[in-house]
Amino acid sequence: MPITMPLRRSSPALALSILLMVGAVAHAEKADRQQPLVVESDGKQSAQVDLARKLTVVSGNVSIAQGTMLIRADRVEVREPQDGVYNAVAFSWPSQQATFRQKRDRENEYIEAQADRIEYDGATEKVKFLGNAWLRMRRAGVVTDEASGAIITYDQKIDTVIFDGEAPTVKPGVVPGKVRLVFTPRSASAPAAASAASSGASAAGAGR
Repeated sequence: MPITMPLRRSSPALALSILLMVGAVAHAEKADRQQPLVVESDGKQSAQVDLARKLTVVSGNVSIAQGTMLIRADRVEVREPQDGVYNAVAFSWPSQQATFRQKRDRENEYIEAQADRIEYDGATEKVKFLGNAWLRMRRAGVVTDEASGAIITYDQKIDTVIFDGEAPTVKPGVVPGKVRLVFTPRSASAPAAASAASSGASAAGAGR
């Protein structure tokens, strides 16, 4: 049974700040912020609502959806700090990170991320990815740009990503404080997208 939250609007060490699309800014899907926040689980575990504290805790393959924004996690805590404004914290599974996906305000373009914990702030429209975070840009189904860091913050309003290299814990194989960015020119990503589409069409034809 989905839980729907109706929408009613009423310096730490900074490693790097960049715009997602240099020279051609495209924001997160604008219509998303006007949509209700829907929290849903597989129903195999409990959902608890603390009316006094305005806190809802949902466990068991949970999804948070608001328009095209989709967060998936093992457990989610949703708070209402002020009327009609919601904050959510998504916790990863023991062996799998929580994930994030949202369409950008550009045709066939998405931003995807994963982390040990994801924090969504409905008032500021910021999403924070904490713990071994990865962020990717996908155009026409092809990953074109990607970045990793201990903490990544995505500002949906101004389409800006902030990387913070500090984190309390780091998994084996991850260098503390290290931020890695990979940018692919749009002209280089277009042939890759066309190749992927062509391969998909060939595979479909072979299966007939």
